[in-house]
Amino acid sequence: MIKNIVYLILFIVPLIYILIKDRELFQLKLIASIPILIIILYFSRTMLFLPVYIFSLITATYLYTIFFYVPFFIDLGFILYSLLLHALPLKYLLFSISIAVLLSMFLDKNMESYARTNNDKKGKNIKKEFYRDYFQIGTGVITILVFIYFGTNGKVIILFTILLIYLFGNILYLHRDNKITYLVYKMERDETKLGLGSMYLASGFMLVLALINSLSLILLSAFILMIGDSLATIFGMKIRSKKLFYNKKKSMAGFAFMLIPSAIFGVFFLVYYYSIIYSLIGTVSESLSNKIADDNIAIPVSIVLIHFIITTL
Repeated sequence: MIKNIVYLILFIVPLIYILIKDRELFQLKLIASIPILIIILYFSRTMLFLPVYIFSLITATYLYTIFFYVPFFIDLGFILYSLLLHALPLKYLLFSISIAVLLSMFLDKNMESYARTNNDKKGKNIKKEFYRDYFQIGTGVITILVFIYFGTNGKVIILFTILLIYLFGNILYLHRDNKITYLVYKMERDETKLGLGSMYLASGFMLVLALINSLSLILLSAFILMIGDSLATIFGMKIRSKKLFYNKKKSMAGFAFMLIPSAIFGVFFLVYYYSIIYSLIGTVSESLSNKIADDNIAIPVSIVLIHFIITTL
C-alpha cells in the first residue's frame, strides 16, 4: 500500500510540473492517457507503471531537444528498478513505454509534421530508400537471432537496445558535426528528423512484445515488420507492376514480395498455417499504411489484433 502511494506521488509530481511548464504541449496527451492508465491499472494491480508511463511520455515529447535527457534517465532508473526487483511484469513495462511513445507521436503537432514530411519524402531518393531497407533487413535478422538464442528473454535485450537507440539518436541529432551522424543521415530521407522511422518501428515492435508471449509469433512478427516490409519497398521499386486498386502508391510486386516470404518463413519454420493469416493481415496493413497510419504502426497493431481474435475464438 505504501509503495503504491509512493509510485502515485512520483507520477503526480512530474505531472504537475509539465502542466505548469508546457500545458498546451501535454494536455491532450494526458486526457487521452486516462483510459489507457485505467486499463493498465486494472490488469497490473500496481501503480509502479505510472512513473514509467509519465516519464516515457515526457521523454518522447522532448525528443530532439536538450530537455530529453533528464526524463530519459529518470525513466531508465524506474525501468531498471522494476526489472531487477521484479516489481512490475515485463509486459506492463513494455506496454507503458510503447503506448506513451506512440501517443506522444500521434498527438504531438511537431511529430505530426515530422511524420508528414517523412511520408512525403518516401521514395523520392531511391538510393537512400535502399540503404534504409537493407539496414532494416539487417536489423530484422539480428532481432530474430536474438530471440532464437535467448528465447522470450530477448524482450529485455530488445528493450534496452531500443532505449539506447533513442538516447544516441538524440545525441547525434543535437551534435551533427561528426562522421557517425553523416553516415546515419545517408539512410534518412531528405528534410526528415534523424531516426523517426526507427522510432515508429521500435514502438510498434514493443507493442507486439508486450501483448504476445508466443516465441514463434514474435519471430514471425519481426520478420514481417522488419524484413517483409523492406522487401516490399525494394521489389516494389525495382519491379514494374500494376498498382493496387485500393492504393495507387503501392504495387502488386511489393505486396507479393512481402506476403510470400513472410508466409513461407512462418509455414516452414514457425507457426505453420496460421502464419499465412498473420502474413496476409500484416501485408494488407502495410499496403494501406499511408492511408491510415505509418506502416511501422499499422503492421504490429494489426498483428496484435488478429492474434487476439484467433486466441479468443
